[in-house]
Formats: sequence, C-alpha cells, structure tokens
Amino acid sequence: MTETTIRLATESDAAAILKLLQSVALWLETDGPGKLWPASSFKLIDISAKAQRSEILVLTVDEDIAGCLYMEESDDAFWPEALPGEALYLHKIAVDRAFAGRGFARQLIDWAAQHAAQKGLKFLRLDCAPRPRLVQVYRDAEFERVGEDALMGGFLVARLQRAV
Repeated sequence: MTETTIRLATESDAAAILKLLQSVALWLETDGPGKLWPASSFKLIDISAKAQRSEILVLTVDEDIAGCLYMEESDDAFWPEALPGEALYLHKIAVDRAFAGRGFARQLIDWAAQHAAQKGLKFLRLDCAPRPRLVQVYRDAEFERVGEDALMGGFLVARLQRAV
C-alpha cells in the first residue's frame, strides 16, 4: 500500500528537493508549457537554509519526495503593499512528473492553508505566470485573482490569494 505524507522539509531532504525542482524546471522548458524557472537557479545551500527555517513543505510517497512548495512570511517583490503578518506566500510549487495528475499540488496547498490558519494568518498568496491553465489550477484550489496582471520584478505575473 502506498503511503502519502505531508511534512515540513528537513536539511536531509535538500538534495532530493533540489533534484525535484531542477527536473520540473527542465520539463517545463522542454516538454511542458514553457520555462518558469531556470534549473540552474536552484542551489543546495539555499534549499538547506530554507529547510532549516521551516520554509519548505514536502509531500512524500513511500518516503520519496514527490512534491514540494516554499512558504514564506513576506514577499516584498510581488506583494509590496501587503501588511506584515497577514499572509503566507507560496512559491515553487512542484510535483514530480511521475506523480502528476494525482492532486498532490492541491494537497500541499491545503496543508499550507491549515498551517497559515494555525499561525493566525488570513491568506495564502502566490504569484505565477499568467498562463490560463496555470491560473485555473490555482482557481480550482480556491484562489482568486487580485488586481490585474502586472510587470513586477521583471516578470509579468498574475497575483492570487486564498482566504484561510
């Protein structure tokens, strides 16, 4: 029987998270809908530091990392007007292609929503490329668009939030 678990990442997960993020980045660029993140932008030292700060959530299948996301308490680049302490910001939501279509991204997001609520936060927020299918994935996960698409940090982004 397959066991699926969601938990905060540990430093010992960093290499597997790096491999996952790089493989998803390469898939997006070569076979997927288009580049979102350069695979070379992910560094083991950065992932280890985020894990130490409890900023990475992982979904495991039989103890193998099948998905992850970053959780941060601020995002000045894409949410400069946000009030401190009102939201948890999600980034780098990724699921191993071998596990695509099983609802793992939604499970990670729902876990993050519960985590945010326990911390007394009001929202989950994220930014993404304004690709219709990608935005729809987040709308299906109870996110709503906030404002118009905007050029921020050198990228055209759609901003979305979900009440928790």
